[in-house]
Amino acid sequence: MPATPKRGRPLDPEVDAAIVAAATAMFLEGGLQRMTVPGVAAAAGVAKTTVYRRYATPAQLALAAIGRLNADASDPDTGSARTDLIATLEAVRQRIDPTVTATVLVEAQTHPEILELARRQMIIPAVERFRRILRKGVETGELKRGLDADLAADAVLGSFFMRFYERGRPGPDWPRQVVDSLYPGLTEQG
Repeated sequence: MPATPKRGRPLDPEVDAAIVAAATAMFLEGGLQRMTVPGVAAAAGVAKTTVYRRYATPAQLALAAIGRLNADASDPDTGSARTDLIATLEAVRQRIDPTVTATVLVEAQTHPEILELARRQMIIPAVERFRRILRKGVETGELKRGLDADLAADAVLGSFFMRFYERGRPGPDWPRQVVDSLYPGLTEQG
């Protein structure tokens, strides 16, 4: 049985992108508590009804914003696990704002679906990038056999959050310093 065609005009992807970009900015700035559909509509330069056609609630807008935050990150391929780890940690240093994670945790008290989506679309993909690099390093023999990629990925990525919360965003030399410090434990020499 053929699908029934939807009524009305199809949704414009450029308008949707503008709405999600505005929602992302508002979510990062003030969390879900301060994000409103009318506010997002004004920031995106569209009518409220245009937003409501796509996202009925601020929680749905926040979920779309979380999905956008991690959409375009890719894995480096320098030919070395060490330099791939440094490059990936540098991308984290530049892109990740731990206040987003804090906002997600606060919002999860009343909207647990936001934390679940953040896990699927932000947190797990970020940790998985490190795991892939570590596993590839084991496969090529650069890193030691039997390396626990999960624990090592947690240590490398987790170091960013601890550093940020204790002293603020680290400087550009920091990713290399962290990897250089941890690297002996990742190799057969460690």
